[in-house]
Amino acid sequence: MSEQELKLHVPIHAQKTVEKAVRTTRAEELPLRALYFDTPTRELAKAKVAIRLRLEGTQWVQTLKMPGNNAISKLELNHDRPGPILDLSLYAGTPAEAALTNLNHPLELRYETDVIRIFRKHRVAKGILEIAYDRGVIRAGDLELPVSEVEFELMSGSPEAIFEVGLRWLEKYKLQLDLRSKSHRGDALATAANNIKQAQNAASSGIYRKSEIDRFWAPRKARPYPINKNQNATQALITTTDECLEQICFNAGPLAEIDTLGVVSVGRPEHVHQLRIGMRRLASNWKLFGKMATLPEPELQAELKVHLGHFGATRDLDVMLETIVPKLEEAGMPHIQFEHHESVRTAQEIAQSVAFQSWLVKLLKWTVLTPAIDPIPETVEEEEKEEEITETQAPEEAQASAEASETGKDRQTADSTAKEPPALKSAATKAADSKPALLIIPLIPSLQPKVTLRKQLEARLNKWNKEIVNHWKTEDKSDIEAYHDLRKKIKRMRYGLNVYEALHTGSNLNFYVKRLAAAQETFGILNDYSTAHTFYSQYTHTYPQTWFAVGWLSANLETCKKHADEVLKELPRRIKF
Repeated sequence: MSEQELKLHVPIHAQKTVEKAVRTTRAEELPLRALYFDTPTRELAKAKVAIRLRLEGTQWVQTLKMPGNNAISKLELNHDRPGPILDLSLYAGTPAEAALTNLNHPLELRYETDVIRIFRKHRVAKGILEIAYDRGVIRAGDLELPVSEVEFELMSGSPEAIFEVGLRWLEKYKLQLDLRSKSHRGDALATAANNIKQAQNAASSGIYRKSEIDRFWAPRKARPYPINKNQNATQALITTTDECLEQICFNAGPLAEIDTLGVVSVGRPEHVHQLRIGMRRLASNWKLFGKMATLPEPELQAELKVHLGHFGATRDLDVMLETIVPKLEEAGMPHIQFEHHESVRTAQEIAQSVAFQSWLVKLLKWTVLTPAIDPIPETVEEEEKEEEITETQAPEEAQASAEASETGKDRQTADSTAKEPPALKSAATKAADSKPALLIIPLIPSLQPKVTLRKQLEARLNKWNKEIVNHWKTEDKSDIEAYHDLRKKIKRMRYGLNVYEALHTGSNLNFYVKRLAAAQETFGILNDYSTAHTFYSQYTHTYPQTWFAVGWLSANLETCKKHADEVLKELPRRIKF
């Protein structure tokens, strides 16, 4: 069977109110203890398969889960068992057979979960849901991770019902999107526990334990992913959006302290950096697939810019404190202790905010509910005609032109009718008096070959490259914003190439990518110095010491500009795909 559910983390402050909202007179409570299995080398986890034995009250149930056709769907196979006995023969002839018959090592117990579930049915106009609130722990070795989450599972109806109810609860109780399943968290916890256990001696085990815990909360970087060459543009965009959304959410979780609030702080500036990379990749992909694919609604795209700006303010401050300030103090600037930075919200506050979390759920909703149909492409002639009317004609002139065109068509039709031979006129008149004549329009095969998604992307990427190498033909080098615009184009190009390489895995663009990476790094340093220059310039009246920073940064900005101009010349005028 297919399972579709939306899962939201319930923070400490909302646990009592959420439990009360679920625990109505129709609610049930059930203790759930589950044992999860995998090989020592994590073969099932790598295949994104989870298999468990769960004691549900007094009944043991064996469950296997595999990925479904979208981010909220899973293929779920359930079998009642007489006891805690794992029977793999149950999967003969099922989609799970291949994953289990090709295992190189025997299965073993990896981790377990112990939760109390409160659940009830909930009916809305678009479907029937089961709302379940789970409280408990995930356990592996001597490591534990708390569980506090509410799940909205679709029993019948449209998936829209999940998102409507989920968003309502998120906004009311200030919940947070968590894309990690219990099996995902349990697998990572078991890996950490096993590595700690294998520490060679007691003296080093404490250090090793800390490093493994740090690894568990490490920032999630962008990962390679494949795009099926048979997918259309919209399907490919949904695939790239799923990857970007995962990178964003997996970094937003530690920043919001989803599992650690009140215990330990695990959010780091690098989480902000990787989260922003995920958001910028997303924005770049929307531009890359523009007019090729069905894009999210403009409001959703506009929200991304707002949240990116909020996280950018915290990131700029972190970069300055970590990289620029030490250089300034090494050069001779006295240490400056600024009183406060009230205008900048912390990354934790932004990640926990209802506005940001709602945006994440809306984006997830778009990936699930968007029909995988590309928009009808406009021809070049139609685009040119639109521009001509919009830019060179006033509305009245455009209307007059359209009316003149229609009048011309009517006159042409009248003339052709007048010239029609009498015999044809008679036949037409007779046909009009009787039933309509049957017309069959023959199929004429298109002479133009279908343009593949790969070719469309190549054309767009070469256009972007042209905009980069020709940037200074239209921009002023004395304007620092022109350098920032060029930096954004280079970043956009880098993310666009990632999409192309996901579609065409055999591409060899190392020559171009290396030069583009060098340009991105140089322009990034230029941006950091410029941001710091703007920051210190606003404090010259209240903190005279900042004049040192302003002067030092001004001199280094000029050097950075020269380096940026040099690396830009290394880029080819055309990409050889």
